[in-house]
Amino acid sequence: MPRYYFDFRDDAGLTIDDTGEELPDLDVARDAALRALAEAIRAKSEIRAEMGQMFVEVRTQTAAVLTVSAFVEIILKS
Repeated sequence: MPRYYFDFRDDAGLTIDDTGEELPDLDVARDAALRALAEAIRAKSEIRAEMGQMFVEVRTQTAAVLTVSAFVEIILKS
């Protein structure tokens, strides 16, 4: 089974995944990246009106294979 690494990038910088996870294929890795991105958005400690773009960059030991991103903007209505 291939090992996939999930690096996280936002306006605070880059967090490298040195451990990775063995997954059966790229579809499963994509789903894991989407879940990781959703969790990162929920766990963001500093909620601002514009949290900006966040990325989970998925790679194998040899190459980048996909990027999942989201732009988060909070609009308060009065």
